[in-house]
Amino acid sequence: MTPREAVCVDLDDATPLSPAYVQGFFRPFIARGGVLSLVDAILADDDRLAWCGANGYRHHNDFTKIVLAASPAGRKLVWHEWRQRRPWVDGDYHNHRWDFVSYLADGELELTEFEEDPSGALAVDRYRYESPGEQAEYSLRLVGSARLREVRRKKVAAGEFYFQPRAIVHSAASMARGTSTLIVQGEVAATSTDVYMAGAGEERLSRAAPRFSPADLRPVLQRLRDGL
Repeated sequence: MTPREAVCVDLDDATPLSPAYVQGFFRPFIARGGVLSLVDAILADDDRLAWCGANGYRHHNDFTKIVLAASPAGRKLVWHEWRQRRPWVDGDYHNHRWDFVSYLADGELELTEFEEDPSGALAVDRYRYESPGEQAEYSLRLVGSARLREVRRKKVAAGEFYFQPRAIVHSAASMARGTSTLIVQGEVAATSTDVYMAGAGEERLSRAAPRFSPADLRPVLQRLRDGL
């Protein structure tokens, strides 16, 4: 069995990610215990555990990201374990290279969406971001400046689902201790994303993306299992 086969999971690749995907596949997948079964299989298999450790890292935006499995078409089932912070503090505003759907397994998130507007209240620098892939660090390259206007804000509580199109600029902040989200991340549709930051000003910003050893990842996944 190859590493790819060891972590492959059916994520209904034929259905576009959307609110309909949530109702038709993702909600039933969660309800049937699909994630719990997968986590149990990872914890029982050293190769799977090592793969997940190599495909997860502690993200600058206050969460730990663990890729639990991938589909044949390249979708990913991802877990985020959030650290609590106030909205708009020490984070950034960004879009993504892929659409995603998310399930709040525990806690609460505040989601804020923005759009560029010359009269927007928020003055920011625009950076270009590319995925770190398997690297333990990445960089953001300054490409210009902009102003952002807040479009909408909402809170998502434990047990709720939402769909996020890739092009929407947004931020997310945990509003409760122990916030945990399960995500189906769509196929990659762009090579880079836009990241907006207030008061940065540097030509290039470096970020660490420290990976997990199997020994470090095991108690992290056990916390996920205990919360399901």
